[in-house]
Amino acid sequence: MVELLKNFRTISLVGMAKNVGKTTVLNFLAEAFRREEAENFTLGLTGIGRDGEKTDLVTHTNKPEIFVTRGTIIATAEGLLPLCDITKEVICVTDFHTPLGRVVIVRALSGGFVQIGGASITAQMKQLLRLMLALPCDKILVDGAISRKSSASPAVTDATILCTGASVSRSMQKTITETKHAVEMLSLPLYHDAPDVKNIHLLGAVTDSHAQTYLAAEKQNTCLIADDASKIFLTPAMVEKLRIKGISLAVRYPVQLVVVTVNPTSPYHAGYDGAEFLAQMREAVKLPVYDVLRMC
Repeated sequence: MVELLKNFRTISLVGMAKNVGKTTVLNFLAEAFRREEAENFTLGLTGIGRDGEKTDLVTHTNKPEIFVTRGTIIATAEGLLPLCDITKEVICVTDFHTPLGRVVIVRALSGGFVQIGGASITAQMKQLLRLMLALPCDKILVDGAISRKSSASPAVTDATILCTGASVSRSMQKTITETKHAVEMLSLPLYHDAPDVKNIHLLGAVTDSHAQTYLAAEKQNTCLIADDASKIFLTPAMVEKLRIKGISLAVRYPVQLVVVTVNPTSPYHAGYDGAEFLAQMREAVKLPVYDVLRMC
């Protein structure tokens, strides 16, 4: 997985749900990149939404913490700085506001655990990453979420990892089906002009109710085009209806979805058989798939 990601400078991690192993993947990659790269390699970390706390504030389940080593650059809300047990140097205080205060860029002067909560607006995240790359950061990991896919936008990050797992559903088949759909939406192709296809460029979010309009009005050989996959929020049922009607989907700016990670455990139920889950997910999606537990 590290080899597949080594040529990308900014990488977003998008979770299908809470407790799918996203923080475990982030910690694994942070350590792997430090080990693989040159001695003066500088890693950056930030995120959309809060992460790194010991106990999830919504589900009250235990979570792995985010560990950083000396020299790591962290962009997080100023209200979270007292909860970071590192010695830190403040590099920049931005004017990007979050519910926990302004986003501050700091350098870790010691190893320790941190909580991250960066810019939540796409334009601000783009600017924040530019600031971090200019410091310079050699590579930046961006913690995201499936409900807020803006971090996966190709306008924000160069590559994306989709994290899924048993906490999505008690049913392994349902988790695989939902993950396959998410992969297909995040992997939508670049649109092409063709003489026999009517292209319709859509602005903003593309939802089921939005698509229903075209489902009722359009004939075959129509392509609905979104800016990028982070703008598409269609259910599998709607995508199938569009397909039957002869309406395809494409994007102006494709997302570079590189790998999928799976976590067979869940704090809500007994979880799945790890080997079976990994095998079935690899059969379902056309991307490299890795098991979180084998990364630990």
